[in-house]
Formats: sequence, structure tokens, C-alpha cells
Amino acid sequence: MMRKLRWIILFALLFSIVGSAGGAPPGQFTIDFNIQNMGTSPANIVVNFINPDGSSAGTKTFSGVPAGGSAYFNPALHTLDGGGTLPAGWQGAAIVSADQPVSAIATVANNLSGSQYVSDAYVGIGEPSTVVFAPIVMAKLGPWNTRMAIQNAGASPANVEIRFISGGNVVATQSISNLPAGASALVDQLDHPTLTNFNGSAIISATQPVAVTVDEYRTTGGLLVSYSALPLSKASTTLYMPGYINAYGPWTTDFTMINTASSPASVQIQFTNNQTLNCSIPANGSLYLNPAANVYGGCTGGPLASNFYGAATVSSTQPLVIAYNIANTLGPGDRAIGYTAFAPSDVGTKMAVPLIENQYSGGKWTTTFSVQVIGGGTANLTLNYSGNLGTFSVPFTVNNAYTFNQLSDGHIPSGFLGSVTILSDKPIAVIGDQNSLILFGDVAAGFPGVKAP
Repeated sequence: MMRKLRWIILFALLFSIVGSAGGAPPGQFTIDFNIQNMGTSPANIVVNFINPDGSSAGTKTFSGVPAGGSAYFNPALHTLDGGGTLPAGWQGAAIVSADQPVSAIATVANNLSGSQYVSDAYVGIGEPSTVVFAPIVMAKLGPWNTRMAIQNAGASPANVEIRFISGGNVVATQSISNLPAGASALVDQLDHPTLTNFNGSAIISATQPVAVTVDEYRTTGGLLVSYSALPLSKASTTLYMPGYINAYGPWTTDFTMINTASSPASVQIQFTNNQTLNCSIPANGSLYLNPAANVYGGCTGGPLASNFYGAATVSSTQPLVIAYNIANTLGPGDRAIGYTAFAPSDVGTKMAVPLIENQYSGGKWTTTFSVQVIGGGTANLTLNYSGNLGTFSVPFTVNNAYTFNQLSDGHIPSGFLGSVTILSDKPIAVIGDQNSLILFGDVAAGFPGVKAP
């Protein structure tokens, strides 16, 4: 039986973004992706590219992808089945079907260079939902804006409502009517007639299950932050944020929590340096925190110590979802990465990072990944890498939290492109990020690790 993984491709193959008077992110954008076989047998994988109206634009088939291995596709470089290509300016979505469990990481980047280059990444969406949360949304917040791509993953036309919330208030709405089955729509908050100076969240409700990805961008260029919006099923009273940073050199973390319940939430945030913040979030409301900028949203227990690089565990009396940014805003301010917090159902003793690189290609792209031991303490890991240069197995012990760097760790050779499966004797949460060693601009692209079956 073929299993389906769906994600939104916001723009693929040199699509020029046309914005309103304020402009959209500069440049032409291409998305490439790596699909990892999470199963125990070789996988046959079919990628179906979907036009905005729901029709098929072509397919790409990968046969016999080894267990733990991966398949890579770049629409600017690779052909579809039958030898054709996606045309320049194509925009749409993709559905991945496979006879083994799979996961995917999509990386979006523009075609500019220097300080105007931007990139980020997001994970393939395996659970479309009729209620989806985008915790971090900006609209005309100086140069900052947000665009969302929404795909109807159901079998019938969908009506979609977007509610923009700040604190406990709905400040604006937007709707899409009769979005055809399989079709996708792009909604840019720059174009919203009433949202301005907005730093809040969005709740997307639909009459059919939808899949949503989110881009935060600067109209002046130079920064892009992407993440996959969270279905209601990922809301939890316990959430994990691996790779949390506070004023660690130029790097720091800000984040937004959404209370998905109709009652107020009391929230405790426990960091691996044993500091704790205590917060309150209104019913169906959101709360933004940026500790390095002394923005605590009324939470007590601060200030959070500087030079902190670890992880955080969030406990709440009501189910929450969280998105968090990691950026070098205390320094050059030219790189930023987006993540979403992990629910307990998405952590485990077998986790995968679908995209691993070590000085790969002309940009010398290199991946790091951060591991959080759930509940703290020591975890014994085995890192099983699989890629274009072979397979490699590395034992490692982690205490509370640790970040692996493919360049300095020496686990895989230079030029490697592939993935890693992590076996642990304790449950762990994992995030990854990609950077170029030689290019300038926002070369940082982050994504969550994936629980393996």
C-alpha cells in the first residue's frame, strides 16, 4: 500500500514573486527536497506535482531507495518522469506516495547572491487537518510580513477561514471560498487591508483537511523564516524545544505559544540550565516571548541567563502549540531559522534527520542537528548515516542536550548528502539546520527531525 506525505511547495523553479505596493521577498525562488525512506525495506517513491487548480503537472519516481536512505530532487536541475521538466514560473504543491514510511525536508531559496540571498526549510506535512495553527505571523511589522500557502488535502472543495489573533483577541479575518480538491492558494498578509504593525498568530479553519506552510520574510530582503503550520492533533500540554539558545554570542531564540483551548492556560517553561519561567495565556489566545530583548509577556522567573545553549520543556494546564525562531539578531542579523515545538507523540527512541550534508556541492552545505533528552539525563545514541558516499555508524553519549556538527565531528566524509537515523535508549527530540560555509546572506535553513516507525 502506498503511503502519502503531503507538503506545500510555495514556489518552485524560478517563480518571480509579484507583490503589492510594499513588495514581496526579492528574487526568484526554487524549492528542492530530500525524501528519506523511514521503513525497513527498499522504497518505491512517487512525487506528484499538483498545479494550483488541483490538476497534475507531472510525476517523479524514485525506485528502490534503500531503508534509511534518501532521494533528492531539484526542479531546476532534474527531469520528471518521461523527460520533461516543471516549467519556469511553475507554482503549486506536491504529494509524495511510497510503499514504505517516508519523511521529507523541503528547502526554499532565492536566486540572489550576497546579502540578498535567503533560504529556509520545512518538513513534509503528513497530517492535514481542518484546524491548523500558525503561531508566528507578521503583517506590515516594519519590513516584516508573512505568506501562507494553503492546500486543500480533502476530496471536495473547501471553504477556509483565517483568524488573526493577538493576545486573547481576534483582530482580523480572511477567507477563501470553494478551493478545489487538491488545489492550493497563496495568502500574503502584506496584502491584508486592515492588518498593520501585527506580530501575532493565525488559526486556519476549513471544511476539508488542509496543509499549510508559512514564510516570514522582509520586503527589503535578506531574511526568510519558514515552518510547517501545526494541526490541532499536535497541540499538547507538554512540548519540547531542542536547540534553544539565549544570547549565545549573536544567536538567540524568540517564540510564540498558542493556547488552543477555551480556558486560560497556566504555563511553565523549564530550561536545561534549571531556570524556569511561569506564564499565563488567555483562552484561544497567544503569547510572544523574546528573553534576550527582555520581552517576557508578563511571565515571571526571568531574566533568562545569557550564553545559554540547551533545550526547553513546556508544561501547561491547556494544550498548546509553539513556533520558535533562532536568529543572530544580537550580531549581524543576517540569518534566521524557524522551528515548531515537539509534542510527546513526535519524540521517541528512533528519530531521523532526513537531510544531512557535509560540505556538499558548490555552496559547501553542511548540517548540524541538536538532540534533547526527554526528561533529562544521559542517553546512549547510535547515529546511522546513509547517503551518496556510503553508510556510517557512530556511537555517542548525550547528557541532557547536545548539538552535532557534521564539519567538526568527523562522522561522515566531505561531499556527503543523505540522512541519519538516530537510535537511543531514551526518548529524544531532534532539530536540524543547514548552512553554507562559503556563501553570504541568510544561508541558515532549519527543520524538525522526524520520529521513525
